[in-house]
Amino acid sequence: MVFRPTRRDIDPVTQQPTEYALWDRHEWLTRGECWLWCGRDNVEVTWIGPVQSSGMHAAFYVCRACLYELDQRVLETNMRLDTDVSPAERGPVHTRV
Repeated sequence: MVFRPTRRDIDPVTQQPTEYALWDRHEWLTRGECWLWCGRDNVEVTWIGPVQSSGMHAAFYVCRACLYELDQRVLETNMRLDTDVSPAERGPVHTRV
């Protein structure tokens, strides 16, 4: 079994972003449209890669809230896989957006 501790972006003592905060790993545009769950426009967004659908492709931008939720879903999924929990026991990944 592989152990992956929960990533912490905020230091619990200083309440400041840690050296390896999620936000610091991305370049942010001051205004754009979030293509993920919230769909908000005119918010700060970052490019997370290309997306392909129906044979077409486009740049995929997300806001901070949706990027954080996506990051947590990926972390949770990998932690579940690391513990070898059967698919029937896993259940759905819950959204907070």
